[in-house]
Amino acid sequence: MQLSRSLARHSRIRFFLTFGLVVMSLAVLSPKALGQVSSASVTGNVRDGSAANVVGAVVVLQNVDTKVVRETVSNGAGRYSFPSVPPGNYTLNFTATGFETQDVQAFQVAVDQTVDVNANLRVGEVHTTMVVEAQGTQVESATAQLGTVIAEKQVNDLPLNGRNFTQLLQLTPGATPISVGQNAAGTQTAITAGSQFTFPSINGQPNRATMFLVDGLNDNDAWYNTYAIAPIVDSIQEFKINSHSDAEYGQVLGGVVNVSTKSGTNSFHGSAWEYVRNNDFDATTYFPSRPLYHQNQFGGSLGGPVVLPHLYDGHDKTFFFIAAEGFHYSKGNGTYFLQPTAAQLGESTWGGAQNLGYGDFSSATTGAAGCSAGATSTATCQLYDPTVSNAASNRPAYVGNQIPVSEMDSRAVAYINAIFSAPIVIPGVSPTTDNGEITDPSRQTQYNYTARIDQHIGTRDFIFFRYSGQTLETVTPGAVPHLFSDNTLPSQQYGLSWLHVFSPSTSMQVQYGRTHVESNILSKFNVADITGTYGMSGAFAGNYIGGVTLLPSLAVTGYFSGGEVESTAPNLSSVHEWKGSVVRTFGAHVVQVGGGWDEINYTQIIRQPSVTFSAATTGNFAGNPGSTVASSIATTQAGNALASFLLDFPSAESKINNQILEQPGGIAEIYVQDSWKATSRLTANFGLRYDRTVIPQLQAGLQSGDFDFHTGEYILQETPQSCSVTGQAPCVPGTGALPDHVRVAAHGKILEGTKLNFAPRLGLAYRVNDHLAVRAGFGITFDNWAATLQLPQNFDGTWPNIGSQGLSNTNTPGSAYVSAQNPFGTSSGNLPAASPFLSSNVAFMVDPEIRNPYSEQWNAGIEQQFGSRVLLALNYVGSESHRLDLGGFYNTGTPAAGISFATRQTAGTTGQPFPYTVPNRWDHSGGNGTYNALQASLARSFASGLAYQVAYTWSKAIDEGDSGWFGAEGFALEDPYNPRGSRSVSAYNVPQLFTVNVNYELPFGKQHSTGNRVVDYIVGNWQVNSIFLARSGQVFSITAAGDIANTGNGATYERANLTGNPKLVNRTRSEWFNTAAFSAPASGTLGNAGRNILQDQTYWDLDSSVIRRFPIHDSLAVELRAEAFNVLNHPVLGTPANSVTTPSSFGQITSTASSQRLMQFAAKIVF
Repeated sequence: MQLSRSLARHSRIRFFLTFGLVVMSLAVLSPKALGQVSSASVTGNVRDGSAANVVGAVVVLQNVDTKVVRETVSNGAGRYSFPSVPPGNYTLNFTATGFETQDVQAFQVAVDQTVDVNANLRVGEVHTTMVVEAQGTQVESATAQLGTVIAEKQVNDLPLNGRNFTQLLQLTPGATPISVGQNAAGTQTAITAGSQFTFPSINGQPNRATMFLVDGLNDNDAWYNTYAIAPIVDSIQEFKINSHSDAEYGQVLGGVVNVSTKSGTNSFHGSAWEYVRNNDFDATTYFPSRPLYHQNQFGGSLGGPVVLPHLYDGHDKTFFFIAAEGFHYSKGNGTYFLQPTAAQLGESTWGGAQNLGYGDFSSATTGAAGCSAGATSTATCQLYDPTVSNAASNRPAYVGNQIPVSEMDSRAVAYINAIFSAPIVIPGVSPTTDNGEITDPSRQTQYNYTARIDQHIGTRDFIFFRYSGQTLETVTPGAVPHLFSDNTLPSQQYGLSWLHVFSPSTSMQVQYGRTHVESNILSKFNVADITGTYGMSGAFAGNYIGGVTLLPSLAVTGYFSGGEVESTAPNLSSVHEWKGSVVRTFGAHVVQVGGGWDEINYTQIIRQPSVTFSAATTGNFAGNPGSTVASSIATTQAGNALASFLLDFPSAESKINNQILEQPGGIAEIYVQDSWKATSRLTANFGLRYDRTVIPQLQAGLQSGDFDFHTGEYILQETPQSCSVTGQAPCVPGTGALPDHVRVAAHGKILEGTKLNFAPRLGLAYRVNDHLAVRAGFGITFDNWAATLQLPQNFDGTWPNIGSQGLSNTNTPGSAYVSAQNPFGTSSGNLPAASPFLSSNVAFMVDPEIRNPYSEQWNAGIEQQFGSRVLLALNYVGSESHRLDLGGFYNTGTPAAGISFATRQTAGTTGQPFPYTVPNRWDHSGGNGTYNALQASLARSFASGLAYQVAYTWSKAIDEGDSGWFGAEGFALEDPYNPRGSRSVSAYNVPQLFTVNVNYELPFGKQHSTGNRVVDYIVGNWQVNSIFLARSGQVFSITAAGDIANTGNGATYERANLTGNPKLVNRTRSEWFNTAAFSAPASGTLGNAGRNILQDQTYWDLDSSVIRRFPIHDSLAVELRAEAFNVLNHPVLGTPANSVTTPSSFGQITSTASSQRLMQFAAKIVF
């Protein structure tokens, strides 16, 4: 282990030495600095009246708010450049011998913008000054990059539910607010409860393919590829989503979200606020459910010069900005569940003796139509006895759906009586849908804080340091009584940046950043000895790291689910980042050279057992051929999961008991780009970047293995010892010799990663005139972040370790009986199974030759400015992406009718590529995708009390089955060996998306006086702000549950058969599509319906706020705010039930995609 660490350390040293030599050898070049890419640049040409270049003109750039000055001179081509300019308001001054001085009045520099300001000097005396009014909005005529700036006014004043800045990402063309990523619900990101947020798909790429930067520092949660720390809204100056036509951007397929935070200025400024919400302010929900909740969000900010009386005066050079915010939330629970009735337990009264002799699952107690007592039935609710089974899959039916008490498992009944109380009647809810309720409240507290200091040393050195942190704790009741969860998510980010100007043509910038996220998840019952009550074996419920004992999560499909978990991740995401660049200007060229290294690491202890009970084990499977009491097929005889639970016949079991320690990996980058001003109108940007991912590896001694389903081999990271030597896992049982089809990976690395990640870039920008630009760009980009940290841990704990075990499709006809109390037998003790090819060794395996995705992307369009404030942009955006992840169950068999996979496996007739091992989850980089879009925007920068942005996207995104990773983000493949059969629109595809946002100060009072100061004060200082969003509905597929094709597909789903027109003219929430157009596939076949062929309801929403400002003195004012989300209380129906094998709910909608109208009130002091 020490040797591995030493090698990793030496590799990093070699990288930095190599990078240093490259930078020094290219020091004569002049790139725009890589480091703080949330900054901008100001460039231009200095010419005289005859259009000749003026050489040696002194150019001074000054920040209006801080008075900080930077100075350069025009070169031989008359060119000047200021790289790494923080966003803000600036003035320019041009002086040259023999020419009049020219002053350019204040103009705005936005985040990551290249502002081109040219000077035409007149012959005359230097002391004569010509003042030039700066243009307002400017067309982008220096690069082909796409991006929309969200300015400070929008960030501060637009209505934000929960004050999460990601809501504003959807205002950008190409950003689709549909997420199917693993963290789509935000459960592992610091998000305030009840808030709106989005982790969008950007330009048709997966949700994980987005990079978050704050002040140029990596703010990615490297595990989930969402942000690590959300900046406090009042600390954000502005932000922008960038594309990849410039070589300085890469490492993700989607966009780069650049957030620039506020710094101090020469005057003190700040704010204090409190936002309040509770259910009394809100409208009634569409589906009645209004649990009580209370929410308070409060905080403050302060910025200015660092002044220590009589000691130090930081005006014009040293500035600070601090902010802090707290969030308190509590919500009464209205969680419903379905629990057994007394009759189903065989009791005449709840909790009493089982004196009825049988558990009654007939229609009289379950509400299942057609299952009358005293007879068998061909209806969908008939139950079959799993305790009687033979190779022909014959199972007798329970007459009248009555299960003898003698067959019930007493431990299951004891668990029910310990956890649940007598069923209740919930008003408006059928007792066969839900008959129990959790009322304990959920509570959340969150605290965010940030501090930044900027130091300007003369005109040559600029340093800033920022520290940000947050703590989040969520305490919630579980999904069953007496179960509670306490989850904490602390995180922090800090970073330092130094820009040094050597000369007017040469500068250097270096940065260091650290982003750290922890996660602690604890879920426990408050019932004494619940594991003993359920009769759990010590091998399954015990033997956890640290001596922990846990009751597995018992998931009874359609009824209840809950259990104990203990997972601690001191390094859920740990990123150390180093970046650097050197800058020098010459001629008409601006050449960029930069590089960096992001070290990533992950450590976690996961203790998580689970048992699933499905209806399948009490169903009739393949029709019970030859049975005298039943003749229906499995798809219409689905069984009952509660019956399976009471009989102790589970269908899937898993146990994770892992301590994951990874050797650090990382991502290296280096790039070169030339921005060439070919003519006064044409700018060409061309470059090349190289990215290299070093995939983290498990530390030595934590041997695990991985499948290669290309060859059928099982690959070990290193050679394990014999169990006779170690006495415990990880080890090899028996003599210690490796079983057949098992080998050890070369170099001690299972995942090598991809070395050839060269990405060329080309962009052209042609300025037709001062108000019109034509732009086009092409680039290749690689995804070096998505799932990189997660890939190696997915198979951690596998054979010859015992940290990750799992069984699926258990207790099927012909298979050995597996109990819930001890599903793994002795194999869950201290020693592994005899070989890795048994059904207990299942995990999310990874192709050892997996390659990171890449995308070829292009765009072409125009920008037209109208007047001084309005900008229109029209762009065609397209891409072809390759090596996308495809996940699902591989090594599956060929379809077969009338006989289960388990029976075929025993007989050796499955048709698997590698019949000596079971099907297993597996990911490989075999997917492809395309994206084509028309993106349009119309924006007016704020002036005269009005700003607006309109964005429209018409697009189509296509991929093959998996719109993300691991077969869990947008469904797994129906047939893993035919990915083209699942090719369709992506799960996040939204054909049309339209957004409008407006800031409008009503024209009364100030600057619009009525002539009466009192009236002006009353009617003046009102502002209205709104966000309107309309989009196409979300796509979904029609599925059929279970392994109907009998291939061993553990995903237990396939698509239905399409037998007619699925569209309805008049759609209702009771039948959203033509359910008669679908049927379950016949046994031994796959469904023929396409993937994602239907859409749910078109979504639209209007959020608005009204602000009344009360001026007090100078800039000091009090604001009262009222914000309404879904102000028109317009309900948007959710996605309908889509399983053809659940006919009772098929095609019905029972939820909404939108909330009811929510109101939020706030008071804010600003100065």
